[in-house]
Amino acid sequence: MKLHLGGQFSFYIPGHPHQVDVPLEKPSRLSEILTRLGIPVAEINLAVVNGELVELQSAVISQQDEVKIYPPVSGG
Repeated sequence: MKLHLGGQFSFYIPGHPHQVDVPLEKPSRLSEILTRLGIPVAEINLAVVNGELVELQSAVISQQDEVKIYPPVSGG
């Protein structure tokens, strides 16, 4: 799968890339994939799979999917 890391999430991946290819042997829950990568799921505000907003805990991802994750946005 292709994983786009919005906001600060690139800091959890060595080299701090904004996009990574994550090989998947079989379809898996998005929350489990992100946890294995060391990305704190509790900090994710939005998850988008193939252009569709998804529920992070229930989304199942396959190798051909494109996933984007974003933190909460705030300003002041």
